[in-house]
Amino acid sequence: MGRRSILFLFFLAASNCCSVNAAPSAQCYADILAYQIGIGTLESWALKMLDSSSKLPPEGILQGSFLFQLGNFDECLSVKGPLNSDNEPRFTGKYCRAQLGFKATNKTDPKSQLLFTQMKLAYDKITNGISFKDTIGMIKSPEPQTGLIPNATILAQWAVCAPSSCTADGVKIVADFNLRQFFSAFNLDIDTAVIEGSCQFEGDGKQDLDTGSWAFVLFFLILTLAMVFGTIFDYVWPKGEDLHVAVQAFSLRTNLRNLFTLPKRSAPGQLTCLHGIRVFSTWWIILIHCFTSYVFLPHINARMAIETYLFEWSMAPLYNASLAVDTFFFLSGLLTVYLVLLDQKKGRSFNFFKFILYRYLRITLPLAAMIFYLATLHKRAGVAPMWDLYIEPQNQICGDYWWVSLLYFANFYKPAETMCMAQAWYLMVEMQLAVLTPIVIYPLLKWPKIGLGIIGVLTLGAIAMTFGLTLVYNFPWTVTLIPFESTANFGQLISANPAARAAPYLCGMALAYVLANKITLKLPKWGVALEWILNSAACLAIVFSIVIVYNKNFVYDNLEAAFYASLHRFGWAVGLSWIVWACVNGYGGPVNSILSWKYFLPLSKLSYCAFLVHIDEIFYHIALNRTETFFSIFEIVFEFFGTLIMMIPATLWLYLAVDAPCQTIIRVVFGKANRSAAGTRSKNKLEEDKEEEPTPDKKAEELQDIKSDN
Repeated sequence: MGRRSILFLFFLAASNCCSVNAAPSAQCYADILAYQIGIGTLESWALKMLDSSSKLPPEGILQGSFLFQLGNFDECLSVKGPLNSDNEPRFTGKYCRAQLGFKATNKTDPKSQLLFTQMKLAYDKITNGISFKDTIGMIKSPEPQTGLIPNATILAQWAVCAPSSCTADGVKIVADFNLRQFFSAFNLDIDTAVIEGSCQFEGDGKQDLDTGSWAFVLFFLILTLAMVFGTIFDYVWPKGEDLHVAVQAFSLRTNLRNLFTLPKRSAPGQLTCLHGIRVFSTWWIILIHCFTSYVFLPHINARMAIETYLFEWSMAPLYNASLAVDTFFFLSGLLTVYLVLLDQKKGRSFNFFKFILYRYLRITLPLAAMIFYLATLHKRAGVAPMWDLYIEPQNQICGDYWWVSLLYFANFYKPAETMCMAQAWYLMVEMQLAVLTPIVIYPLLKWPKIGLGIIGVLTLGAIAMTFGLTLVYNFPWTVTLIPFESTANFGQLISANPAARAAPYLCGMALAYVLANKITLKLPKWGVALEWILNSAACLAIVFSIVIVYNKNFVYDNLEAAFYASLHRFGWAVGLSWIVWACVNGYGGPVNSILSWKYFLPLSKLSYCAFLVHIDEIFYHIALNRTETFFSIFEIVFEFFGTLIMMIPATLWLYLAVDAPCQTIIRVVFGKANRSAAGTRSKNKLEEDKEEEPTPDKKAEELQDIKSDN
């Protein structure tokens, strides 16, 4: 660079420094001046600060890539400023994101108007295609930003590297200074707004372990040591003598045996098909969470992705993936009543308080362990440009409102502020439905016809409620990525409302009565084939009819939305009822062979822990992104399979250290039969158990060990 260029940059830096309006600290002001002068004198540390900040033009402006420019996070944090008298850096690099804003100048010309207009068109195309209202904050404006077009704003966040001695006001000076060098060519003045929560620098203390974090580390070590000692005692304890249940409950030998032992054969009437349904539904939920999390990342082809993928009919299974949650509601209602009816046949009475307490403990203990981690150590598990968007909100909410989730009413008490885990709303609704089950169970046990009538009335009530709410509030057909003006209360009134989501649960309860009482029909082969064809066509129609909403020429009609919203979940549950009934009664054919594949059994047992762990794994990976990504279906599939693999350690630990031991101990406390809690048995006894012919009643007891509440 020539001498004239250096002098020009020097005077440009000095003039910009002297024209600022903010009032940073004296140290910050001095460090900013040193940075601006350092650029003019080509100091390497100053050039690294500028180089790690966002600059114009980013590639793909018309594709919306300007919305989120992450700069170079690691380069910024590696900056060491000029040395002080102690031969130590005066400051280090401080990475922040700033909301991009423009001010028109007296010299504004058509050239700058054109630039802003094109950026605004790209922004509108993206935000009109995907709703950002219910995201965790990917594009949020800290304050309104005024553009060149009246009443128009562009919500874009760009990275800035500033001296660590500066707070938000000083960082704003640096951001305005950096971007002014580029936008001044368009006669645009810059007015940024620093997002202070995004700021990070080396030694800022954000990764230092506090008391809560150390408490979780201690909790983790205690449970891990319990597994180690439980396993050792399980191996060295004399054969034929009972080992205390609290010790053996943590034995890896016992728990892994129970997890991976596969049945050699199954008896007629067993509900083995539920394992496959549960596993496929869990995968479906993980896939949609990978998709919805990935779609809100900064993409270099955001506008093209909207135009290419949003309206593809093949995306319907992703857009309608909330049906996977309805599948779990169906399974939960089915197993709850099925087990109660089997207990009645064995002479056991239904105790509501024991039932609720047992269910609460079984679900809550693994959930509490997960919340404990999210509220403490999780925030300190890394640093990244988007850490404040994906990780820190969970930490804050779980720390402040953990008790709301553990009492299962977060879906009613300020859900946007108190829902610790994004997927926990399902557990809230499922627990609330379980509390209300006596309304059906007691009549079903004493007066079956009245009980079935109550199920029918409640189902019609749930359908009518959804129909009415959708019609009155102009709600969308179902959960969609398409922005609707009236979605403010959709989550609370529809998605997380137990009354509105009760239809599949009630349908499962009705099927449980049919299965427990072995109500069957003799169907000819042609009748079975016809029923499978009709049922498959109906289920596919329910899934793929959502493409109507994603049609470019779609015009919303609240009556159409009301019919679909109120009937599609119930219709899906009816389709599942046929699948389960057919598989149990010998009409399943290859479908039953797939769903009842014995290797699904271990995965089915792990499904609850996988449900608790998977979103944290997805958020953690996404939060670590340093650059913009390229959106494609292949990347989503790659993310999905990567998540399945990477979540294995956390899922296994949660199951072996918390879920399985708690199941064993709780079953003993409640006097339920347990396969291995009574003590260590002899090898001969184990072999006898393996060869024992399974019965439907024994299988029902095992079903209770496999969570259907995820």
